[in-house]
Amino acid sequence: MDYCFSKDNEVMTVDLHNMKVWDAWNYLDSLIAFAPKGTSEVIVIHGYNNGTKLMNMIRKDYKNNRVRSKITSWNLGRTSLILS
Repeated sequence: MDYCFSKDNEVMTVDLHNMKVWDAWNYLDSLIAFAPKGTSEVIVIHGYNNGTKLMNMIRKDYKNNRVRSKITSWNLGRTSLILS
């Protein structure tokens, strides 16, 4: 349950490994709500080796007013949320 910013505060990375789906959803909502205005992308590391519940939630179900689009990665354990 860690997060970090890139050097220009435009990209935030968050690791949701071992979180429950509902907790991850709420955590992401809070993180996005308090992200600085200049944040354009949130890279979500959710994993997939120990199950796909988090991956499916992020890629299929998760919605937030600031999320403009989602980009899936070749790395199945990560998804990028593009913010408006």
